[in-house]
Amino acid sequence: QCLHCSGLDLSAPQFFRQEYVPYQWVEALGWHADGTPPTGKEEYDAKERKDWVYHHKSPELLAVNPLGMVPTLLEESTGQVVTESVVAVQFIDELARQRGSKAPPLLPDCLYERARCRVAAEQINKKVTSNYYATLVRKDDEERAQAFAALLDGLREFTEGSKGDYFTGNEGLSLVECTLLPYAWRLYVLEHYRGPDFAVPKDGEGGLWARYQAWLKRATELPAVARTLPDRDRYLIHVEKYASGRARSKVGNAVRRGKSAHDYDDKVDG
Repeated sequence: QCLHCSGLDLSAPQFFRQEYVPYQWVEALGWHADGTPPTGKEEYDAKERKDWVYHHKSPELLAVNPLGMVPTLLEESTGQVVTESVVAVQFIDELARQRGSKAPPLLPDCLYERARCRVAAEQINKKVTSNYYATLVRKDDEERAQAFAALLDGLREFTEGSKGDYFTGNEGLSLVECTLLPYAWRLYVLEHYRGPDFAVPKDGEGGLWARYQAWLKRATELPAVARTLPDRDRYLIHVEKYASGRARSKVGNAVRRGKSAHDYDDKVDG
């Protein structure tokens, strides 16, 4: 999404609130191949739409971020742009605190803890996010199984590294949760499309999986998180194009040719 902003607030407990900084959200995805914007009346059932155009981006997004990746934050008065998901989350949190937010920061004050969080967030991108797409997109059964095993290792590391209700303690979400939550929530997709062998365990391993599931329930029930979660059935329809191998996004193209999702090439996969 392309956001016109003079700042945003996304701080624990993660309120995305205009009283800190006004913002305007602009739909940047789902444009038509002829450059016209979506009307909101399109039928985006991936099973029916053979001309799926999710990867067509708005001219406005491409003007400020030629790579066409979301999220993209734009400060209209200066033309300054912030890109990349984890960087954007940190930027929003820091800007919110500059504007008076008293919520606990997404990165702790302790330099060692900040470093630990950054490493953990990077590991989640590599082990959970990338392997979610590998499990969903790859056609070889062994490759899928290996990817899912690596994904579970990433969830184990997160759970073992958590110091309380959340990764850094009990005060609220951290940068690590902001990186993991979008994918932790959608892992039901893998069981749906790939079968029961691809379900995240509910218990076992000395209580580890019970702790993980308790964290996921706790985090997704936070009001500011809950209101951002898409409808589960509609999301299954949306993501079917990845499961069937028809997605033509940079991530989908990279995973199909044997690369990790985070290793997409703008020229080759664009």
